[in-house]
Amino acid sequence: MKMRLKIMFFVVLCLSVLIPLIASAEESEYTVYINDKQLETEYAQISKDNAIHVPFWDVIGQLNMSAEYNNEVLKINHPYRILLVSPDSNMMTYFGRGMEEHQTRLEYPIISQDDVLYVPLAFLSDYLDMQIAYSDDGRIDITAGDFSKDVAWTTASKEKAKIDTAAKKLNLDVVSENLWMKNPVLWNRSNYVGDVLMQEKYNQQTIVSYSGATVTLVNDEKQYTVTFTSLDTLAKTFYTSDPFDTTNWSQDIKALIRKGLVRVGMNEEMAIAAWGRPDDTNKYSSKYSYTEQWIYKGSNFNNSYLYFDETGKVTSIQN
Repeated sequence: MKMRLKIMFFVVLCLSVLIPLIASAEESEYTVYINDKQLETEYAQISKDNAIHVPFWDVIGQLNMSAEYNNEVLKINHPYRILLVSPDSNMMTYFGRGMEEHQTRLEYPIISQDDVLYVPLAFLSDYLDMQIAYSDDGRIDITAGDFSKDVAWTTASKEKAKIDTAAKKLNLDVVSENLWMKNPVLWNRSNYVGDVLMQEKYNQQTIVSYSGATVTLVNDEKQYTVTFTSLDTLAKTFYTSDPFDTTNWSQDIKALIRKGLVRVGMNEEMAIAAWGRPDDTNKYSSKYSYTEQWIYKGSNFNNSYLYFDETGKVTSIQN
């Protein structure tokens, strides 16, 4: 049976779908007014964890406030700060008027529900300088200043580069935490996890703790901590399930593959699992024989070769 090497599906989804931290919320019966004008929206307010959430885009639209996506996170422009948030995550990065950078964890994050973003009133009050007042008749008044002015300071190239870098890091941290949270057990795809050398690959790694893209893991060799610097590196490091689960290979074969060894009699899938895909191939055939050569290019022309017969089995190995 061919082994299906399962690349983490989160990479396909990480730029568009994140694991919600907030469960489905209930509709609220409050009526919301912004600067004494009723909020114009087709979506009802929702309540979750004793916090009222209002439709984000409708609120900032009524205030002529600007926000946009930057490197897959939401960038909110305020006259005195820039806020970077990722819906359904409690992590936030923000910049003050002097471009000083801060990170924090939100008690009430912005949430997504039915393709709509909802912002908690506490967020509007704590980070966007809005005043919130509740009336006994179910009316909520949001009082806000003029947010349409004084946002040009965010467009300077040096400041933009700093914001872009922070947005990329926040996205990496959010995607990483979603991976750690959903997959407390992972399997290393190679002999390296970050810059930490492992004796074997395809071994179980158990998550001990994490914060953003920094994770502490333990295996049968040791406990160690690594920090990932890109989504690509993260995707190339782990499987989310045991890659041997779909095979009927013997324990001896699996042990050799974990050590990166190939032996005569292995099939092509086993060889790929042990050595990876070849850099080049050659085929030789005649009336009486067939040989396929796999070439693994090394430094200073120190190449390695595998030879297969017509059944796809390794017949010889040349290092």
